[in-house]
Amino acid sequence: MSRKMLDVRPPNPPWISFEPKEGSGAALSYYYSDPNSAIPVREVTRADDNKADPNIETMTYGLFTTCERGMRAGLVRDGRPYIFFCTNRGGRRVLTGYYRIGWYCKGPPIKGYRRAGGTVPDDYVLAASKMKFVNPGFPLTQLTPYLGRKRLDTPFRTFRYIDSETARLLLELLDRTPDATGSYLTEIGRLERLNLAKHGYRYRNWKREEGFTWAAAPPYLDLGQ
Repeated sequence: MSRKMLDVRPPNPPWISFEPKEGSGAALSYYYSDPNSAIPVREVTRADDNKADPNIETMTYGLFTTCERGMRAGLVRDGRPYIFFCTNRGGRRVLTGYYRIGWYCKGPPIKGYRRAGGTVPDDYVLAASKMKFVNPGFPLTQLTPYLGRKRLDTPFRTFRYIDSETARLLLELLDRTPDATGSYLTEIGRLERLNLAKHGYRYRNWKREEGFTWAAAPPYLDLGQ
């Protein structure tokens, strides 16, 4: 069977069931959002650097890119079951959604990436069993009272780990907020069509005329073939 015909969606191989560790907390991950959208989706139309993560089309992170290798490896190592997402909108960071990690698998070695000792660090791909995104999101500066004075708006570049009680409160907040995930998916499609009309590709970085789907996934996985 050709790699393109393989069904590599979880729980099929090469995916491994994710086992969360009690009290392990979560990660808060920053992504670039698209200025051409009223919805805080990832930056699909970024010139020469179209963003593919968080890839909500497949509910994965790290499948099509190598972004945030350290965060992904840390989540697997520590058994942290949630990634919460935030982005910049109008000059302030807002909380927009989450993944609950259901599976992971070993990713192919990242070319050109070696530790000082010459070893190539492990890379992992994450797949969610549940996700939810909201619109317009919650400004991090306004969450401090809700979180019992815990601040999430202190400076961090791409991600930070958060404790389990903070994760519980964020999950509760997002779960009682109307779900906008369908609007995110529709908007990603619209932005991809803008790219296609302008550049001839939905993702010019990859020279991809199609979007990111499970049918496109096999070449990005380490299938041992």
